[in-house]
Amino acid sequence: MLAVAEYLTSSSIEISDAGLSSALNLMKKSEGCVPREEIGDDILQTIRRKFCAVFEISIELAEADLKKRGLEEHREFNFCLVGDPSFDADTHVAVLDYDKPFCYLHEWCEARDFSFSDVSKLAKAVLTAKDTLVQKVEQFTKKEIRILVEGGVVHEVLHVPPDIQVTILDYDTEGADEESLGISPVDGKLCAISRYFG
Repeated sequence: MLAVAEYLTSSSIEISDAGLSSALNLMKKSEGCVPREEIGDDILQTIRRKFCAVFEISIELAEADLKKRGLEEHREFNFCLVGDPSFDADTHVAVLDYDKPFCYLHEWCEARDFSFSDVSKLAKAVLTAKDTLVQKVEQFTKKEIRILVEGGVVHEVLHVPPDIQVTILDYDTEGADEESLGISPVDGKLCAISRYFG
């Protein structure tokens, strides 16, 4: 939860109970939409900061997780956090994709209800959002199966599962249609490429 605290303070903080408690004060339960001492000049900006503290960190964790799984940022995903704060109605938060028409996450609640009685509940909220982002990206990413062929003939691929792309790379290019010839993404050699989609 140090990452959330540092987001809220815009700086690195000492790992101490007092420092953490002070930094996370905005996330505590209160009578209003934010604790009275946190209101500041612009209540909507404070509410936005409160929600973004959770979802920005969720995005950072999801990006790191997806990269470990071999997915490439700006190609398979490109997160964009959008918030619509309100002090007298629900505040909406959505994580969209900058480049694709995808909404990975959309949550809403009143700002007064977006609070956490202890650090473990705050951590759970961050990790739950992160897990949702990772699952949605994997769900929206077209999966590909590559089949390498030499000296054989593939006439058809049947029953390809939804959201799966089967790519057949045939290195026996003699007699192949020129339109099917291309460079293999596996080893950079010339091959005939056929694609089947689910």
